[in-house]
Amino acid sequence: MKYKIKKYLLFCLCISLMLSLCSCGAKYEKKYQEYVKSLIAINYLGVSEEYIKSTGASKEDADALYEANVELLADNILSYYGVTISNASEVKGGYVDLAKNIYSKVNYTVSPAYKDGSVYLVDVTIRPINLFSQSADDVTAYVNKFNEGVANGDYNDYTLVQYETEFSGGMLEILNEAALNMTYADPVTVTVEIVVDGDSYYISERDFLKIDAAMINTDN
Repeated sequence: MKYKIKKYLLFCLCISLMLSLCSCGAKYEKKYQEYVKSLIAINYLGVSEEYIKSTGASKEDADALYEANVELLADNILSYYGVTISNASEVKGGYVDLAKNIYSKVNYTVSPAYKDGSVYLVDVTIRPINLFSQSADDVTAYVNKFNEGVANGDYNDYTLVQYETEFSGGMLEILNEAALNMTYADPVTVTVEIVVDGDSYYISERDFLKIDAAMINTDN
């Protein structure tokens, strides 16, 4: 899944909001912890209250960030499985709902910030979502059976949209079923640095991508 590379585009959207943060106050450990928590919550859970409070972003901008992130995951799932959609918006909608369901199950904890020399660091412990590995056998069996149907001419009378809807619908059913019983890979800890720039603070693109890469296990 070409997920980490595409994330750069989304990061450009949120970095402009992060730069408006004010770093005044003495309770940096809690402040930086809450900031990282709010960044994860808006991107993966669509929970915007703390993100708006931390960054000063509008509700509209915060919601747009979440929706863009969800749609990006949906597009990557479609690409990952080679699912194409010519003119079936309802199919895309099903995968967007799947993406929201997947992200609703992110499993993580954010520790208080701590100082290392002159910089503050925050540890994020993540249990990567294992959906693609746990459903791999069912997906393989489905694809093989579908290909047999193609070879037998079962879909010769289908339009392109009907064909794509049939294939993508079966794939979606498998992934939705697997999401009901989500499993997780072994926990990993990602350490991010709080970059302080005058009266502003934020995390770097590289660190944001480290968090993102750990959320979903794509080893399979």
